[in-house]
Amino acid sequence: MALDAGNTTVTTSASIVGGVGKVLGDAVIAFNKVNVISPLIASKTGVTGSITVEWADWKVASYADVAQTNEFSEATVQQIDTTARTATLTEHVLQIDIADLAEQGYGAGGSLGGNAGSVIGNAISARLDNDLAALFAPGNFTNDVAGAGATLKHTHIFEALRFLHANQAPAPLNLVLGTQQMWGELGLRAIITGSATGLTGAVNIFGSNQMGTDLSQNGFVTRFAGFDVYVTPEIVEDGSNDEAGCAFSRNAMGMAVPAKGLISIETQRDASKRMTEYVGVGTWGEAIIKELYGVSVTSDVNY
Repeated sequence: MALDAGNTTVTTSASIVGGVGKVLGDAVIAFNKVNVISPLIASKTGVTGSITVEWADWKVASYADVAQTNEFSEATVQQIDTTARTATLTEHVLQIDIADLAEQGYGAGGSLGGNAGSVIGNAISARLDNDLAALFAPGNFTNDVAGAGATLKHTHIFEALRFLHANQAPAPLNLVLGTQQMWGELGLRAIITGSATGLTGAVNIFGSNQMGTDLSQNGFVTRFAGFDVYVTPEIVEDGSNDEAGCAFSRNAMGMAVPAKGLISIETQRDASKRMTEYVGVGTWGEAIIKELYGVSVTSDVNY
């Protein structure tokens, strides 16, 4: 199976494991379980007849734009500039062909409806997260912290918080990291346990509070330095052993979706080949809306 390619995989009776299910329903459930980033950013539905969606990036108004006036005096008009930010809808396709013998439960499992839906939903969701994570790259926002080859420190995360507050980024504020940035030897886990570079002499500095308890019991923390914390495996380590996460407010980035919906699945019978085609399509576009509302967090993950 492949995304964005004409390639397909024919599933035979020898390769099946699974049971009966509703293809689209299972795809949507799998999609919602896997996807991390899209619920955290702005979303806008396109109109029929257009494949582009626009957001207005308003200049941040300050106290100086608000004039004190006397009673009955005419207000002073202030020019607040806007910039159009555009996302273009594109299709992302995955096709799975299932042979009749497999569909009829000839192999190890039964009908493939549920399995096909889960596979398609997971794959399309991963592709969406990967596309959105690409927006985290250094240089896409006004400010970056840490950087290529740098070891992640608690000071970097607080610096990102400072940038966002200084630029009036609305709450809630999110911190999305790669798996190595979260759990690796040079990641947030090491900062919390006191083993990270830059915390000389510190031993389990958060171990006595709820954060340390969450980490030790659940392997995860939901809050750190004013951020809601999330992890996605779709932040991929680059050739220099860096991962690029991001600290941001919702309106830093936007996702465009079509009026017909984000994900769809259709089936088509190919009698000559005695198989059924399951075609999943995810349609979206992504864009940076406001550079001031995001901070790229890039760090070395190679211990």
